[in-house]
Amino acid sequence: MSAFHRGLDAESIHLSPLSLDLVEEKPSYWSDDGHGWQDAFVARRRVFPDGQCEVSVTKERHFVGAASQPKPRAKRGESEKREENDDDAGRRAKKNVRMCCKAIGADRLVTLTYRENMIDRDQALKHWKAFCRRLGKHKQFHYVAVIEEQARGALHFHVAVHGRQNYVLLRSIWQRVLGLGPKGEQMGQVNVRDPHRFGFGVNGAHKLASYIAKYCSKEMQCRALDQKRYFRSRGVVLPEVDSIRLKCTSMLGAVQAAFTIAMEYGLEGMQSWCNNGLGVVWISTSPGGRNSEPECPF
Repeated sequence: MSAFHRGLDAESIHLSPLSLDLVEEKPSYWSDDGHGWQDAFVARRRVFPDGQCEVSVTKERHFVGAASQPKPRAKRGESEKREENDDDAGRRAKKNVRMCCKAIGADRLVTLTYRENMIDRDQALKHWKAFCRRLGKHKQFHYVAVIEEQARGALHFHVAVHGRQNYVLLRSIWQRVLGLGPKGEQMGQVNVRDPHRFGFGVNGAHKLASYIAKYCSKEMQCRALDQKRYFRSRGVVLPEVDSIRLKCTSMLGAVQAAFTIAMEYGLEGMQSWCNNGLGVVWISTSPGGRNSEPECPF
């Protein structure tokens, strides 16, 4: 049973003595005296229905004391930090797409393409809505979709779905929406790829989620700053996040805590990312990869 299942108790996450700094060995910038801005490493864990788990440990600051007056916010579209805000929006959308893909257990990638060089985003979205509306009459369709803009400006849709699909049905509906060309040719195509043929392996659904999420942070000439970056079906419920403040002040302790929490769900095939400068550790485990006797790799 993990620390999160036992309760939010940092003492239950066993760290080696090397990662538990003494008071006199804390970094010079570290502040945790209970007054003003306080430094702490915070661990978060989110477990998905198919057994996937995401664990992150981040260095954060929280304020202890009287609340300060909030700064007035600029009106939508009038901020002086529009580019910076756009980057933040891209990172949030990327995270949301990854989470939604894992929530629906997405393990297949459907790509809707055009025969012609489609560069009109509004028209492409009309086609997408018509496709979802018609498909919804035949089956329940849970999806997470993003638009990719190629270097030449052509648009197409990447759609993450769960389980085997009726490829003939998908292709016929998409082609019906787009209609025929001047010579009677089909104006669209549908390709479906599963993790086995996509290089992700049998337990690679968590990698597929990261793959499709990357398109949210790409710049698109056809998208304004305030336009949506992704689309999802109704009824996608994200699991709750468990969080806990750790009793460590070093990145070594943060990394070991992240592995200690994640190893209950299996470390085989995991994805990980660490940035010492930002004070961030992130681990994503594969679906159903629990180990009977997990061991931290260090």
